[in-house]
Amino acid sequence: MMIEERQNRILRELALRGSLNAADFARSLGISGMTVRRDLALLEEQGALQRVHGGAIAVAERFGDSGGRAQRNTGRSGGNPGSVSPGGKTNPHVPGQRPLATIGMVVPTSKYYFPGVIRGAEAAASELGVRLVLGVSNYSPAEEQRQIQRLLKSGVDGLLVTPSAERLAGTPTLDLLASAEVPVVVVERSIGDVLDAGRLESVQSDHVRGAEIAVTHLLSLGHRKIALCTRKDSPTASHIEEGYRLSTQNAGLAPDADLTGVTYDTSDPEKLREQMSCIVDRFVDAGATAAIIHNDEDALTFADLCEARALRIPEDFAVVAYDDEVASLGAVPLSAVAPPKFDVGYHALQMCLNRLGPKRRWELAVQRVSLSPTLVVRESTAK
Repeated sequence: MMIEERQNRILRELALRGSLNAADFARSLGISGMTVRRDLALLEEQGALQRVHGGAIAVAERFGDSGGRAQRNTGRSGGNPGSVSPGGKTNPHVPGQRPLATIGMVVPTSKYYFPGVIRGAEAAASELGVRLVLGVSNYSPAEEQRQIQRLLKSGVDGLLVTPSAERLAGTPTLDLLASAEVPVVVVERSIGDVLDAGRLESVQSDHVRGAEIAVTHLLSLGHRKIALCTRKDSPTASHIEEGYRLSTQNAGLAPDADLTGVTYDTSDPEKLREQMSCIVDRFVDAGATAAIIHNDEDALTFADLCEARALRIPEDFAVVAYDDEVASLGAVPLSAVAPPKFDVGYHALQMCLNRLGPKRRWELAVQRVSLSPTLVVRESTAK
């Protein structure tokens, strides 16, 4: 092993663990203790570490704050994974240097919604000198489990996982994550029903709050008959429905089953359009003047069907989409609830890396972070 590679391994171990035992480290690499001690002496001369009896400890100002986070390079570099140099700073483009850590990420799809989450994790990885390895499950629980097993077998230092289903409880995926010997952060899914399963943490968008924001906006425009349409197969649907129920109830609006709709069999575009057409008719017959539609694709179809019925948007009917992926591309640009997808990915990777930091005098509390969506107002709800 070349001297530069050995020294990078030493610095990576210090950045992750805060200390290094020279004898143990030498055994792990199959090299002599004298070789390790010489490397430690050279790195100490460069100010990259501090030697102590039996090994070395990290130098706080080189590797970040006392919480062990790597020093951040605020210049983002397009998401390419970086590494920690002997000076302790992030150098994303230096060939041959090892990253601070390797984090695996499993998402249900890379085509809709999750590209934003991936970009957030990628940006944090680039800043913090972390390598990000991606797996896509295509909403298959079996493939999801294969991807998790593949990443764990490859030796990743941590995992970010978005399960295919809404709930983890009672699933083989939960068994895998709870038994993993690396930090695990569940992304865009609730872990409220599995808190006793290992030390899982989570970062997710607050979709209950997202629906409340949409209802509040429509109420402020004078709408009192506000409808909701969600997708049956979406893990997000139950949270949006809860937010809608709470916010309409708090506004004193009477529950009306004719003001709620659910689409299903969404893999067949013709069937989906037929379902949406029936939902539009039901909403109009119930006297609705506004609707929240999850997701963007369904919202665009809904708006087209309104136009076919000579319903003007927003004059006759206001529409708020949920997701804000393609809502702006409609014939009438749609107002939309925008979950903080980038921030979810960014914070999830940071949270995972923090668990890998040097040993502290205290244990970090297990975290469940919920981030609020925002509303992007466009022509479909303009006054």
